[in-house]
Amino acid sequence: MGASQTIAATPDIFCDLPALMTPRLCLRKLTIADVNDVFAYASDPLVARYTLWQTHRSRADSERFIEAELTKYENLQPASWGLVYQQTGKVIGTCGFGTWHIAHARIEVGYALGRAYWGQGLMPEALQAVINFCFSRLPLNRIEALCLLENHASARVMEKVGMRYEGTLRQALCCQGRYCDLNLYAILQADWKQARYGRD
Repeated sequence: MGASQTIAATPDIFCDLPALMTPRLCLRKLTIADVNDVFAYASDPLVARYTLWQTHRSRADSERFIEAELTKYENLQPASWGLVYQQTGKVIGTCGFGTWHIAHARIEVGYALGRAYWGQGLMPEALQAVINFCFSRLPLNRIEALCLLENHASARVMEKVGMRYEGTLRQALCCQGRYCDLNLYAILQADWKQARYGRD
């Protein structure tokens, strides 16, 4: 099968994202039954502080977010997993995909995590699982992510999973009413193979 055929056949994986297991988390597709869990973390202004989305002010906001993800699943579009903390069975955040540049074998990833779970290594654990999935299952050469210049915690997450800082995009985004600088991080399939298997 040629590369173009492989790429063309791949988007249906977004309709049926497999569950990914890590030592402490289960990454699975969101459902409308997760609305209370999503509202619990997304209603925290500190969680939304460095994101493009506004703090959820009602469960209706969380329902709209989940419904948007469900639509992405149905339409074979890059979407997010819910992060289920295995000890409690609750959804404590998300990790998933942004824009997929199919012709260039490049995809963007993003994530959010409830404040009660910060500083425990859970986000690197989830992101590493997503990176492993991407390079194992998708025809990708590059995975990239962006964070606001002042979001040092997010930068550390990316560094912990082997993503490299590639530069700062000055005032590249209007986020919550102001122009913001963004730090760009990325990992190549060759970097991942070198770290995982000790070869290029």
